[in-house]
Amino acid sequence: MAPDNGVLSLVYAREERLSVRHVTAEHYFLQPRSNTFHARDIFSPVAAFLAKGIEPSRFGEEITDYVRFGAPRPKPVDERTLRGVVLKVDRFGNLITNITPQDAPQLFEVTPPAFKIAIGTKLQATRMCTSYADGAPGEVFGILGSMGFLEVAANRGSAYQLLGAGKGSEVNVVMEGR
Repeated sequence: MAPDNGVLSLVYAREERLSVRHVTAEHYFLQPRSNTFHARDIFSPVAAFLAKGIEPSRFGEEITDYVRFGAPRPKPVDERTLRGVVLKVDRFGNLITNITPQDAPQLFEVTPPAFKIAIGTKLQATRMCTSYADGAPGEVFGILGSMGFLEVAANRGSAYQLLGAGKGSEVNVVMEGR
């Protein structure tokens, strides 16, 4: 559950089947309802009723005109290079890109071929890790994050600060082969 402001756009893009409802059944809301605490007054009570098994159709009409924004998609530059962007910097300084395992499957193999991840014009990572702790202290590496995107991270550090990169920065993944 979320406001209709585009915040779920990446979820909408991934799902083959989904139903979006305009939640209007006010008798499920906490009363009195404030103008500023919708998470407490609307989202939490409705989520609790959903968890109790109330049919989603009882909360409001299904809608198709919900707000979506088009996130940029990674694009091949040549047969070895994929270009993406940093979508977000999380609170730990990890750079969350728009590159998924579907975009560069070989990068996410158990033993990937040699590769380089460059942010802007600088080489940043040549290794994928399966957890943040797998990186050496201060090492910049790639990791498949919990949101399903390639992240550029640094063990015991902020990739954001170490690399001087942020939201909108260009990311190039160059596969060097086996």
